[in-house]
Amino acid sequence: MPESTIRQNYYRHSLYDKMVEEWDLFNTYVDLFVFAGCVGYATIDRTTAAGYDTSEYAGEGNTQGEMLWMHLANKTTYRAVAASIAYQHTGDPEALVDPQLQLEVLARYARAGIDRLETEFGESASTPRDGLISFIENEQPNGDSQQEDILGTIAASFDESKIGE
Repeated sequence: MPESTIRQNYYRHSLYDKMVEEWDLFNTYVDLFVFAGCVGYATIDRTTAAGYDTSEYAGEGNTQGEMLWMHLANKTTYRAVAASIAYQHTGDPEALVDPQLQLEVLARYARAGIDRLETEFGESASTPRDGLISFIENEQPNGDSQQEDILGTIAASFDESKIGE
């Protein structure tokens, strides 16, 4: 199957609209989808992610969105994240070169991630810019300097206009 036609339904919680459109914390739904996948991977175990029914991670009706691989494929970091999480989830080296599987696995973890983000920020009356940075900093494991460097880079890469004046 050509990579340009690979697509995966995902659970599109109303928080996607808030974080992208209303609060302007992410530029695109793709950015939030990948971030939510990372949050999900960091906060739930493989058994939980594997146990989701299709309707739980792919959504239904108003909660169903569609993610196209081509939107991830043009960003090296997103491809690396998807491949890494898929490999860690399956333990199968083939996951590193299977974009359909990568997208499905990322959708599973994005479901858990968006639920966690909803718990943290869903009731915010205003844009939780500082809260999001604090969330990233507080979720990192203690004592892992490489992890701290990665999360520091992510936090620093936020455009100054996104963090606030």
